[in-house]
Amino acid sequence: MFNGKRLSGWMALAVFATVGGAMVAADPAFAKTDVDKLTISGEIRERYEVRTNASFFSDAGGIPGATKSNLSIASHRVRVGVGYDLTPDVAFFAQIADGRTFGSEGAAGNTAVTNANGNGLDLHQGYIQLKNVLVPGLSLKAGRQEIIFGDHRLFGNFAWSQNGNAFDGVRLTHSAQAADVDLFWIRTVDTCATGVGNTGSCGSSGAAPFPGGGAIAATGAVGTAAGRNQDIYGLYVTLKPAKTWTVEPYYFLLSDARNVAGVVGGAAPTTANTITTAQALGQTRSTLGARINGKQGRLDFTYEGAWQFGSIASDCVRAATCTGNQGAGLLGQGSRDMRINAHAHAIKTGFTFDAVPMKPRLGFEFDYASGDGDNNKCAATGVAQGCGGSTLNTFDNLFPTNHFHYGYMDMMAWRNMVNYHVVFDVKPSPVSKLQFNFIIHRLADAQDNWYRANQAAYATSRATNQEASVGQELNIHYWHTFKEKFKVDLGYGHFFAGAYLDRTASSGTNFTQGASAINGTAVTAGVTQATIVDQNWAYMMGSIQF
Repeated sequence: MFNGKRLSGWMALAVFATVGGAMVAADPAFAKTDVDKLTISGEIRERYEVRTNASFFSDAGGIPGATKSNLSIASHRVRVGVGYDLTPDVAFFAQIADGRTFGSEGAAGNTAVTNANGNGLDLHQGYIQLKNVLVPGLSLKAGRQEIIFGDHRLFGNFAWSQNGNAFDGVRLTHSAQAADVDLFWIRTVDTCATGVGNTGSCGSSGAAPFPGGGAIAATGAVGTAAGRNQDIYGLYVTLKPAKTWTVEPYYFLLSDARNVAGVVGGAAPTTANTITTAQALGQTRSTLGARINGKQGRLDFTYEGAWQFGSIASDCVRAATCTGNQGAGLLGQGSRDMRINAHAHAIKTGFTFDAVPMKPRLGFEFDYASGDGDNNKCAATGVAQGCGGSTLNTFDNLFPTNHFHYGYMDMMAWRNMVNYHVVFDVKPSPVSKLQFNFIIHRLADAQDNWYRANQAAYATSRATNQEASVGQELNIHYWHTFKEKFKVDLGYGHFFAGAYLDRTASSGTNFTQGASAINGTAVTAGVTQATIVDQNWAYMMGSIQF
């Protein structure tokens, strides 16, 4: 990052011409901007990845859909940020970004390739910041911004992604010597702003930012209705009892008021809520947790635990009866008939041998997040199945950076999982690092799904599955920084398929012990399927930051 004092004259001129030109034209007072208060940052990152056997299928037997799913993807990210301190206590920051896969603007299907330049730019961050509001140490940040807490397990910027996470909201922070306190509100979904399927007080297009009065629509597409949104409220406290230790209690509230079904009152609901989806419709989910982090000499230690509770609309799919769940109004609107009771834990520790050349570190990590064996026991229809399961126990990972926690191949999320993780790394030089990871992956509940890092179901488990071992993962990574600003990353991963993916021992007619679908490909019982094979992944990436 460069500040204004290091900017050459031509760069300053270019920045003002592109970013501030419109403001200068509208108000000549902006022409008096002090370059010394201007900050410019940027990044360009190029990455190439290959992944073999993404579905774990071999091509043996010629079974339709049973393909290796070998993938190769090139992608990049470009970001440019401009910040300006109007006063010591008033500042703004704007960051535009473009993240894309190579070839994504080509034509689809059997048509002429135009490779037209689509609109790939987006606002990654854009906010105003006020410091020392009312009292010293109190700051306010409003607008689109990255939100990171602790080890990114529940809120992170997901920097591995070429797009990453950012949130629209307001954050209030008070920093002091003994403790920091963060309060925030973010809106993750606004149904009026999206304009998809909205009727009633939003208007036909949902374009009005402040719609007039009128009843909210009684019917609407799933996930839509005027004025029904998803919001998250949070409190995060960082206590500092010692110089190298922090204790961080927190509370997050996810409130989703969107429709679950498009039918009201009396009649049976026609659409089931997919409660296994992360941040599902029609729920109020509280997350109460804490993180303890510190270092004592050469030993480092982190523990984080969280309990989730609240209620969610099942749409009667998992309820023994729908009585009382179909009042006047849409399901998901005061009809959350299932309780939420889920929990997750992570323990990480390591020892660094400072006196040994290259300062090796040996670390261990244990991760657990609860699952729910009832998720695949009921048919996905809008009628009562009588199969019980009035409590949802699958943990919701919220908005994390999972990439560096549960294996770099992104095979696991912090939901329905048990991980045992060993890591060893050395630093061949002050600007390089070599790391080895070995992880044992298991399901917390064998009859709940296998969720990968994006929290989607990588494999849908059989309702009768008893096998929890999904596999083991080996990672080798090397990072090196050249000339202070240019960084090169190289990585390789191998996933050893576990017993969850093996053929059934009894007949071989079912494809796997555990899954009824893998990576979107259905597994058909009674048909001899292709052989299971391990998965490989490798990447190389170069980036420049300033």
